[in-house]
Amino acid sequence: MRDTIVIGAGLAGLMGALALAEAGRRPLLLSKGQGATHWTGGTIDVWGDTEGNDLREVLRSLPASQPDHTYARVGVEGLEAAIDRFRALVEAANYPYVGSLERNTLLPTAIGALRPAAFFPVTMAAGDVRQADEMLIAGFHELRDFYPPLAADNLQAQGVAARGVYLTLPPIKRSLEFTTRTFAFLFDDPGFREQIGEQLRKERGSATRIGLPAVLGLKDPVGAMRDLERITGAQIFEIPTLPPSIPGMRLFQIFRNAIAHVGGRLQVGSEVLRGIGEDGRLTTVYSEAAAREQEHRANYFLLATGGIAGGGIRTDHTGRVWETALGLPLRAPQSRAEWFEPRFLAEHGHPIYRAGIATDDGLRPLDAHDHRVYDNVVVAGSLLTGSDPIPERCYSGLALATGWHAGQLLRIED
Repeated sequence: MRDTIVIGAGLAGLMGALALAEAGRRPLLLSKGQGATHWTGGTIDVWGDTEGNDLREVLRSLPASQPDHTYARVGVEGLEAAIDRFRALVEAANYPYVGSLERNTLLPTAIGALRPAAFFPVTMAAGDVRQADEMLIAGFHELRDFYPPLAADNLQAQGVAARGVYLTLPPIKRSLEFTTRTFAFLFDDPGFREQIGEQLRKERGSATRIGLPAVLGLKDPVGAMRDLERITGAQIFEIPTLPPSIPGMRLFQIFRNAIAHVGGRLQVGSEVLRGIGEDGRLTTVYSEAAAREQEHRANYFLLATGGIAGGGIRTDHTGRVWETALGLPLRAPQSRAEWFEPRFLAEHGHPIYRAGIATDDGLRPLDAHDHRVYDNVVVAGSLLTGSDPIPERCYSGLALATGWHAGQLLRIED
C-alpha cells in the first residue's frame, strides 16, 4: 500500500505531487496522459486583467463578489507560496520565469492578438507589447498554423510596430513531418541555430526584437535564445503556438525530474476508471492496464484530473454529467438545455464549464447535502467548482495554487 496517490498530470497534479514528494510521502502519480501542459502556452495566467491593475488587490476583493470562487479557498498568500515554489523549481532547471503579481504583461499570440500573462518563461519576455521597439515576427512555411505576416498585420492594427517574414529552412538530412516537436529538435542543434540566426540578422532591418514560434529547443531553450541574440544583435522571444506545446513539454519534464528526484513516481498511461471506499475513506482505485485493471491502494488521494476541458468531467447527449475517475458528485447544470449560451465565451462564463466538485475548506469532496464523501481525498485544479477559468483567464494560476495547497493539506496528515 502506498501513502499517497495523485490522479492527474496537469499543473495541479504535478504541483501537488511535488509538495508530497518533498515531504517524504513518496506519491504515485497516475494519469491517462501528460495532462494540460502539452496543450497550453506555458504561461502562468493568474487573472485576465488587461488594465494594469495590481493582481493581488483584484484577488483580495474577489471573495466579496464571489465568495465561493476557488481563489477564495487558497487566498493570495496561498497563491504567492505556490508561485514562489514554482519559480524556484524552473529557475533550478535553467528555465526561469519572469513577471509579477503587480500587473499582467501583454504578450502576442500566434495570430497577433494580445494575451495577458502574470508569469512566463524568460524566452518570451522580450515580446511585451508595451515596449515601443519594433518587432520582426519570423516563421517557416513548413510549420503550419503559424503565419508571421498575419500576426504582424494584426499587431500593427493594435498600434504595435511589427513586420512578418518567412525564413528558408536549411537543408536537413531527411524529410520529416514538420511539427513543433520537429522544430524543437532542430533548434537543439547549434549548427541549425547558426544558420537561422544568419537569416534573421539579414532580415531584421530596424527591428530590435525578433519573435519566433515557441520551438527553441527542448534541452536548453535559454541557451538557444542567447545564441540567436548573439548572432542577430536583437532580442529574441518565443510566441506560443497551437498544440503540442513545446513550453508545456519543458515544464512537464522539469516536474517529472524533480518529483522523481525526491522519491515520487509518475505512471503515465494509467487512466483511473473507478474507486471504492468504506467508512468514509477511499481505499482503492483501479486504473486501465493492457489486459486487466490495475489495483492501487493508498492512505490518501489527491484528485486533479481537470474539468470538462481536461477530461475529468464528461457528458453525453442525454445531458448526464459525471466525474470520470471516482464518480464523485458534481455541481452542474441539471438539464442539457442549460448548457447553451448565445456566445460560447460569454462574459459571465459558460454554464457547463462551471461544473465541478464542491468541497469543504480542506478541499475534501462534498455531496449534494454538503456532507463529506471521503475524508482522505482532496481535489485540486479546474475540477473544483466555483470558477470558470476560460473567461477569467486563470486556468494555470488556479492549477498551481490549488495543487500546491492540496499537497500541503495532505503532507501534514498523520
